[in-house]
Amino acid sequence: MISSRPCLSGAVRRYRTAAACFVAVQAIASATAFGQATNEIISVSPDTAPQGTVGLVVTFNLDTDTPAAPPAGVLPNSVMIGSIPGTSASHPTQYVITATFDIPNGEPVGAKDAVITYSPPEGTLTFSAIGGFTVTASVDTPPSIARQPQSQTAPPGSQVNVSVVANGTQPLSYQWQVDGADISGATDATYTINPVSVTDEGAYRCVVSNNFGMATSDEATLTIRDLPTGAYFVVDTAESTCYNDTTSMACSAQGQPFYGQDGQYLGRAPSYAISGDGLTVHDNTTGLTWTRSPDTNGDGDIDEDDKLSWVEFAAYPDTLNSENFGGYNDWRRPTIKELYSLMDFRGTDPSVCATVADCPNLSPFIDTTYFDFGYGDTDAGRRVIDAQFWSSTEYVSTVFGGDPAIFGVNFADGRIKGYPRDTGPNGTMTEYVRMVRGNPDYGINDFVDNGDGTVTDLATGLMWQQDDSGNGLNWQDALAYAEGLTLAGHDDWRLPNAKELQSILDYTRSPDTTSSAAIDPVFSSSTIVNELGQTDYPFYWSSTTHVPYDGEVGAWGAYVCFGRAMGYMNGLWMDVHGAGAQRSDPKDGDPADYPEGHGPQGDAVRIFNYVRAVRDTGGCLIDADCDDGLFCTGVETCVDGACQAGTDPCGSAACDEQADACSGAPIPAVSDWGLIVLAIVVLTAGTLVCLQRRSPVHFEGR
Repeated sequence: MISSRPCLSGAVRRYRTAAACFVAVQAIASATAFGQATNEIISVSPDTAPQGTVGLVVTFNLDTDTPAAPPAGVLPNSVMIGSIPGTSASHPTQYVITATFDIPNGEPVGAKDAVITYSPPEGTLTFSAIGGFTVTASVDTPPSIARQPQSQTAPPGSQVNVSVVANGTQPLSYQWQVDGADISGATDATYTINPVSVTDEGAYRCVVSNNFGMATSDEATLTIRDLPTGAYFVVDTAESTCYNDTTSMACSAQGQPFYGQDGQYLGRAPSYAISGDGLTVHDNTTGLTWTRSPDTNGDGDIDEDDKLSWVEFAAYPDTLNSENFGGYNDWRRPTIKELYSLMDFRGTDPSVCATVADCPNLSPFIDTTYFDFGYGDTDAGRRVIDAQFWSSTEYVSTVFGGDPAIFGVNFADGRIKGYPRDTGPNGTMTEYVRMVRGNPDYGINDFVDNGDGTVTDLATGLMWQQDDSGNGLNWQDALAYAEGLTLAGHDDWRLPNAKELQSILDYTRSPDTTSSAAIDPVFSSSTIVNELGQTDYPFYWSSTTHVPYDGEVGAWGAYVCFGRAMGYMNGLWMDVHGAGAQRSDPKDGDPADYPEGHGPQGDAVRIFNYVRAVRDTGGCLIDADCDDGLFCTGVETCVDGACQAGTDPCGSAACDEQADACSGAPIPAVSDWGLIVLAIVVLTAGTLVCLQRRSPVHFEGR
């Protein structure tokens, strides 16, 4: 299990990494002379805001005078603007501090001192800007709706969030309503229903008010329908913070740099439920059920002794099924797409951490509210990041110059890699395991070539750009390319998040075995020449930021390898992780600065990766998705993800919508009505109106 203790005792216990501890010792040793020192805050951005401003992210740039600021990642004791304390402080680089401020309505207007304080035992180090921030008078304005709640369809048992964003003089009050009636306790900007049922269907809206007026949002319709056979949701990454190419930031407005990233689009939220016996976790979004803990030997600790070899992993479902584990006897090994559905990009990459104790407050890439997790067992000689989990998906080529490989997910450092199947660092390769049951259709694509340069996956409801960008782009330009794309009459394209992008991988294909990218041939992929001089296929950017434990938290973006996952090992370039891996790259810079790659396996750093844009179809999956409830429009049908108009049931006769009958024609007999009602009920029971997965929000084991 995860444990924590100070990285060093006494004076430097605040410092979070081994490197930081070392620097901190030096800093404290030199600090004995200062007792109390005051350095300057060079700049404050923004440096003004009105009374009542909420959630203002302020960046402070510190001077480089001696004594220097503590190393990146070391949080200050306090960040203040006048008497207003900052929250959610971060220290992405040595001379940059950010914090979030709520400015009270009654805060006196005028200039305020900005003060950042560190308090090592030998003195107090303060950075300040006298009068560096100005509070201006509030403008008394009534509420206005900046972002409307979105209609959506969800399966029973899933989690649904309806949200509104409003502007106006603070404080703002929120009251959600369904079908015009107030919902008790629903008084936040976001209303969550978890789990939903058919009784939650209705029209939702939010009434926002303040001392100067009131505004009512548009209605958003919530429809609850079972997923049809073969359809599945791509679970959201859970990333909600926005980043530039160095640090976190307030989310950009449309048309501004870094707009369109993962944190600005709400996806199908993860939703889990732990079984009554505590042994399993049901994913309400995917319909999959998981073993809760990788503690295979049942000793209460998650460590090296719980890892299994590939052969042991293959036999493990039989063991659980013979025990009727959790009350089930249909456990199986998860595919890589099933396993990756659990990836949670709120995690932080601990690659710099020598031990878990060196890095307090680590977050793995899986929701530990529901799933048990353990980092690599350093007492057994493993690294903190050695928390790889087997999948059942074999790489159709080889890694490291000839080793058979199995794709796995590393929930410690947030990556997919092809790991050697047989030989590991200490002999036989072993990894953690987690078994799955239910929904055998999860991860199986159903692509349709729309004939207009787009491809729709009927399984997920996502529409994809058939060709790619044709050239490499840095991350900022990749976001702009996708947001600015107009294709097949649509202008709502975006850069896919990491889990959406991984959903279209075809793990039966690779450059070595099919002379193609690892993607269905319905798509076109650019060819490149890789670091070894081979014909290959690109890495593709996702909109998801891959956050390290320390350093520049916004500097790395997640990408997916549709060609070989190249790395530099033992003086040679080779495929180290397989076509189908998910790793990360610097969002900007010069690839020439990484002549031997990055990380333990020398992952190739290209920076200028390719783009394949995505959009939400808002289409249909089965005929009943298209039912408009009107008699005279006939029976609508779903064809290739789009609703087709029905035929007038009255032909040349006049149609009476009020009577649901044709003028001059007999009203159907009672038995006929019974058949009609039965047909509607049967259709409705298995219907999903639309898979509108995501709504826009303006708001490496190594």
